[in-house]
Parts: sequence; structure tokens; C-alpha cells
Amino acid sequence: MVLGKIMEKIADRQAQKAGIAFGESWSDPDLAAALPAVRAGDIDKGLELLRTAPTPDLRSLRLDTFAGECTHLLEALELRKGDDDPALLLWAGAARVQAAWKIRTAARARDVGAERFRRFHAFLEPAAEPLLRAAGLDDEDPDPWNILQWYCMGMGIRREDSDKMWLQLCARDSWHWAGRVTRLQVLCEKWYGSHEEMFAFARETAALASPGDPCLTLLPQAHREYVLLLLDGAETVGDIGRRVRAHFSGPGVAAELAEAADRWEKGDGSHPEHRAQAHEFGAALYYAGERERAARILAPAGRLVSRVSLWSYAENWPLEGLRRALRDLGLL
Repeated sequence: MVLGKIMEKIADRQAQKAGIAFGESWSDPDLAAALPAVRAGDIDKGLELLRTAPTPDLRSLRLDTFAGECTHLLEALELRKGDDDPALLLWAGAARVQAAWKIRTAARARDVGAERFRRFHAFLEPAAEPLLRAAGLDDEDPDPWNILQWYCMGMGIRREDSDKMWLQLCARDSWHWAGRVTRLQVLCEKWYGSHEEMFAFARETAALASPGDPCLTLLPQAHREYVLLLLDGAETVGDIGRRVRAHFSGPGVAAELAEAADRWEKGDGSHPEHRAQAHEFGAALYYAGERERAARILAPAGRLVSRVSLWSYAENWPLEGLRRALRDLGLL
């Protein structure tokens, strides 16, 4: 145990020297400039950014960021729910959903105790009201329906009702990137679906997506979700590595990821979460043995990585694992 802690500290120090860290790698200068003031309580500044977002993906990013990083503003937001402002109601509902999931944690259901589940459901339940009001006040907005997908998963509401949220979202924006990412979760075996449904959705999305479409990243995301279950019961670091590489280098997997990555690379890189998407593809391709593609995609991806990326699942020390991969690919 002591030796493991020492080795972990050494690994973290090496990653830090290489500039590798956990963090959010999104690109939105206006959001970055406003976020400190919003965190400090300037709700009106946050609402202005939500209302003036120039693209649906920037709107979703801003909503997700405000909801996740400003949960301490939940009470102040809910005190203003009588304003009938769809942006405010959306933010209030999304903030309550994210705060509730923090109570639950990201643990498997089997590892979440009954008392924690009770508190999670009690806190989450009121989120539906502001989200549905926001949807009613702005009938063209897909974001409330995306957040309601998470609400349904959390509350354990029937699959048929979750499907209705998805259909409502598609009626407004069928290629809503954040909405498709959430739908992939809905179709995972750990929620309402199966491996077959999840992969069918990811592959259909990839087949229909235009070159450069961020929705192409649903394919490596689906493989990441599948690998997470494959790793259940792995007893050693070596066992984890073997299982990861065996899956990604398996028949057809590397080929379909390479084809999707080549089409994704035809985009202009302007999506606000382009760097996170690059790590999604880059990690999958690296473990698949597609070294040239992995290096090409990871070179401009930056060195901030999400805690839920494939690097985190495939490596005992994720940051050191990324450092070794970058060095192996000649990027360090």
C-alpha cells in the first residue's frame, strides 16, 4: 500500500512535468472570461451568455458548465423561478440535476447504498418542473429535453418515457451533439439498453454523420463504455492492459474506429469540445495499434484530459499512462 502511494506520487510528478493534468479542455473564450464572475454569483451574466450563444453546441457547453460548476447558486436560481424566463428555468433545472448526481456519485448502482439513493431521488425529483416549464416557454429549444434524459435515468423512470424525451429532442435538433451523447448513455446496458442497442446507435450515427461531425465520436465512446464492463473483475494492471488492447485490436474494431476518425478529421476543429473528442479518438486508436492516426490526432489535442476518458479506465495511473503514450508516439 505504501509502495503504491509512493509510485503514484512519482507518476503524478512525471505527468505534471510534462504539463499533463485532469481538466476541462473546452474552447469558448466568452465562457472562460465570464465564468469567474458567474461563479461569484453574477447570475445575470450567465443568463446573458446562455441567451446569446451563437451555436447549439456552445449553448449546451455553457449550460453544462454553469450547472456543474455553480451548483452553489441553485438556491438563488430557484428563488427566481417565478420570472418565467426559459433560460433561468433551464439553468435551475440543470443545476439541480447535476447537484443530485453529485450526491449519487459515479459509482455503480450496486455500490450506492440505500440511504444515498434515497437522498439522490429526493433531491432530483423537483428538477422536472423547471425543465418542463422551460421547454414550454421556448418550444424550439432542445436543451431541456436533453437534461430530462438524465432526469429519467436518475429517477429510474420507464424506458418508454425516456424515449419520449429523445423524440422531443430530435423534433427540435436531431443532430444535437450533447443530446446524442446522452442517448448513447440511455442505450448502455447499465441503464436502459444493451451492448447491441448501444453499438447499433453509435454505428448508425457514424454512418449518417457528415464528414467532420462531432457525433462521429459516439463510436469510440461506445467502445469505451463496453471496455469499462470488460474491466470488471480485472485483478492486475497487466490484466487491465491486456483486456483493453485485446478489445481495441479485435476483428473490425480498429478498422471501424480508423474509418470514423478519418472522417472526423475532415472537420475544421471549431467545435468547442474538439480537444476532448481528439482524446476520445486518440486513446482508442492508440490501444488499437493505429499509431500513426493516434499520433496525428493527439498532437494538437492538448494535455488536459477528462476523468472519464479512456485513459482513466485503461491505466492504473491515467496521467502517467497518457504521458507514456505521448512519449511512445514521439509527441514528447
